[in-house]
Amino acid sequence: MNDFVLDISAARPVNGKERIKVFFREKFIDSRLESGYGISILSLAAIFIAFVVTKAGLTAGIGLIALALALPMVLLCLYNIKATLVFTIVFSFFFSIIKRAVGNIQLGLVVDALIALMFFGLVLKQVQERNWKIRNNAVNKVILAWIVYNLLQLVNPTAESRLAWFYTVRTFAGIMIMYYLLMYAIDNRNYFFLLIKIWISLTILAMIYGYIQEYIGLMPFEERWATATKERYALLFQAGKFRKFSYFSDPLVYGFMMAVTSILCFILAQGPIKKGYKISLYTISVLMMYAMLFSGTRTAFVLPMAAFLFYAVISFKKNILIFGGVMGIVLLILLNIPANNANLYRFQSAFNPTEDASYRTRARNQAFIQPFIQKHPLGGGLGSVGEWGKKFSPWSPLANFPPDSGFVRTAVEQGWLGLLLYCTLLFLVFKQGIHDYFRIRDPLLKNISLGMLTVLFSLVVANFPQEAIGQYPINILFFVAIALITKAREFDLVKT
Repeated sequence: MNDFVLDISAARPVNGKERIKVFFREKFIDSRLESGYGISILSLAAIFIAFVVTKAGLTAGIGLIALALALPMVLLCLYNIKATLVFTIVFSFFFSIIKRAVGNIQLGLVVDALIALMFFGLVLKQVQERNWKIRNNAVNKVILAWIVYNLLQLVNPTAESRLAWFYTVRTFAGIMIMYYLLMYAIDNRNYFFLLIKIWISLTILAMIYGYIQEYIGLMPFEERWATATKERYALLFQAGKFRKFSYFSDPLVYGFMMAVTSILCFILAQGPIKKGYKISLYTISVLMMYAMLFSGTRTAFVLPMAAFLFYAVISFKKNILIFGGVMGIVLLILLNIPANNANLYRFQSAFNPTEDASYRTRARNQAFIQPFIQKHPLGGGLGSVGEWGKKFSPWSPLANFPPDSGFVRTAVEQGWLGLLLYCTLLFLVFKQGIHDYFRIRDPLLKNISLGMLTVLFSLVVANFPQEAIGQYPINILFFVAIALITKAREFDLVKT
């Protein structure tokens, strides 16, 4: 009897639902499908797939496998928002190169599906738990107003195509749902810092791949993509060489990602971190700044200067002001020395836009479209200009209008009312962010907050001459930055 032990440390489930959950966890998860049940299930699945292939062909079999893989992903989206957010961010970095490698498939819909599933999962969680309170501020309210405004664009009487709305509303309103998902998921400092590490790590990989493209060359599938059309070839091949795009959609995104992440690394290096980390961040910042030149994106060349002015004014540190003076002298030298290569020539031309033919063309286009914007407060409807306009409403005069600017696109498609709402959102983000920055006591969180504010400022500047904020992964990182700024203040309040 002394050898008899009654184990009551773990209570067994008493109801049927709990018994089923424990059974599946023990047989299929804890055992990693190595139990008899797991092996039987896998064997039956293999036999069934083989039967489908023999009867319906290989495509049907592949579709079945894809469906089997999709089910766990759907469950992950619904029940593990944090992991799915990480996957979404990582995927947004790589889906352009996947499209180039395997064909022009609509992988952007995958991101949309992930966001929709996560949002549905968040709603389900809050129906059951009701344990999440979002900060009651003007930014949250205006983001919600922006989403509603974009949804109402479906009934815009000026819109030429309702179908275009379905394809483009996800870019304008759907992606903003990421902000609420991030505000829910970032509930501790570990996840807060994880998102920053993922951002920088993935951009480092993009930088390295850009160096490979610059000094070794493009991969065969990338050359095929770059030369597929005359227009694309003319855009990418300039001054006797290809502009580099790494694994992003185009050189524009690559240039912006290098610029803003270089800025972020430089600012993070000013924070209270170990000397080794400081050296690493400074090194990464310099390497990214040089990699930015490979893109040939003139607007990206201006961003470090604009960002530095913003950073210097807000931080008002003596060493930063001295560094700014030194960099100003270096800039003057670079702008006045003879341009003996294409990268230096494009860098110099970025600071003399009046001599740039593309700048003059954009100025003429914007002057041409101003009367339309003034007369149409709701705009011409989502997807009415650019490539979407040519696809869904080619008969419309707006279809052939190249917006060439994120703000111009907003004004044309959503009217001056939409532009006013969008600018109000940006103003409130900076107002709240700067207000919080001066009240944060934790020096590390304070420095991160300023770094993210500077990144946002850089992207807003870039959005004037280019469509900077609307492309992956920048559109997602834009809301990551806003969420991190808000959470930095919340974590500081908890600590203090």
